[in-house]
Amino acid sequence: MIMETFEEKCRLLNYELYLLHTISKSIKESLDENRILSVMLTGLTANVALGLSRAAVFYYNKEKSVIYGKNGIGPCSKEEAGKIWKDLGSNSMSLETYLVHNRAENEEKDQEYPSRVRKVVINMEELPPENYFRRVIEEKRLFHLKSLESPEDLPGEIKDLFAPSDVIILPLSTAKNMRGIIMADNAFHRKEIDESTVLLIFLIAIQAGLALENSSNYGIIRKQLEEMKELKNTMESLQEELVQKEKLSTVGKMASYFIHEIKNPLVTIGGFARHISDSEDLRTVKRDAGIIFKEIQKLEQILGKISNFTFLSPSRVEKVNLLETIKEVAEFFGLECSRKKIDISIDIPENLKVTAEKVQMTEVFFNIISNAVENTSNGKIHVSSEINPPFVSVRIRDTGKGIPESSLSMVTEPFFSTKSEGFGLGMYIVKNIIENNGGRLEISSVEGEGTEVRANLVI
Repeated sequence: MIMETFEEKCRLLNYELYLLHTISKSIKESLDENRILSVMLTGLTANVALGLSRAAVFYYNKEKSVIYGKNGIGPCSKEEAGKIWKDLGSNSMSLETYLVHNRAENEEKDQEYPSRVRKVVINMEELPPENYFRRVIEEKRLFHLKSLESPEDLPGEIKDLFAPSDVIILPLSTAKNMRGIIMADNAFHRKEIDESTVLLIFLIAIQAGLALENSSNYGIIRKQLEEMKELKNTMESLQEELVQKEKLSTVGKMASYFIHEIKNPLVTIGGFARHISDSEDLRTVKRDAGIIFKEIQKLEQILGKISNFTFLSPSRVEKVNLLETIKEVAEFFGLECSRKKIDISIDIPENLKVTAEKVQMTEVFFNIISNAVENTSNGKIHVSSEINPPFVSVRIRDTGKGIPESSLSMVTEPFFSTKSEGFGLGMYIVKNIIENNGGRLEISSVEGEGTEVRANLVI
């Protein structure tokens, strides 16, 4: 007899542990607040679980000092209870399936009790100190009211929900705050709620509180992520807007520069053309025609700059001999180097070639060497190379006046120039040609000592 009692106790304990584990697991699997509450209420009332008659959750708003109905499950009358139990008696679902099916979510639409629970609004300040709802909030403890026949120590708003029975009232809380109250009863079973069931209810309430805290934290994180996503989208939109404005600004600057530069030669050409038409002196006509020719050459140079500025992508890629290209450019500046007493030297292997377009490579070295010649007097310009596969680095080093540190980062921007003449497009074009060919441009300079430009080109 003693052995039989011990075995029964072990079976009961195993069953209670199974209930606790299964219900807690289902509660913790969700981050949705309503789902957590529904699973908990289902676990308290399901015939395959704790089997209480009814259960309800009331939330507590501390700022407004209000307790209000959130959700509930169960019948309001003996007739409704009998119908529910009859339906449940024909249902052979396991507890796991039952919780997934979620009785609270599926049956509350057809029940009066959940609707009545949600209509409850209780002013906490109007409750007397001995009222159990107030005591649960203030003392944060569980109350087991056995065989309660009247709701005299419960809020008046609970009268419509009350039926004489054992009643459990306990806190639904998280580590941070009091979320509300759980109320469960055996209204129509009229069976005593034993201490082991009370303990299970208490432990399930703790799991629900932890799950609600996780849900709240998840909601905060999700909101923050949404705000960050919205901020990111706003930043991207602003960045795109700034890029478009920068492009329009660049186009505007370009138009202003070219209109200004084209206007001067055109005015000169127009004036001397009229002068020719009015003159009968052949020498005057020849002189004016020479001036017009020079102005036309200026216009050709301007149009060339526009062309280089607009068409920076290579059209016919080939293997370009670096030594030949740089020598051709250096010869162009021969007279200027003699006049300024500049010693220009080239140390490039004869057969070193890069993958590029010949015309564009000529433009690159023309602009770099032109700047070096312009900024150097009584000095040296040295052109050398170093192979670092897949690149060859061509270094143009001068001993000129150098570039101020404040201006160094801007020398490749369009229309930036420290000279009184010119477009400020030279190094911008150089940078874009090199990068469009898969290379990169590096510039270093020390004011008063000189500048080194390194063009890293694809072999």
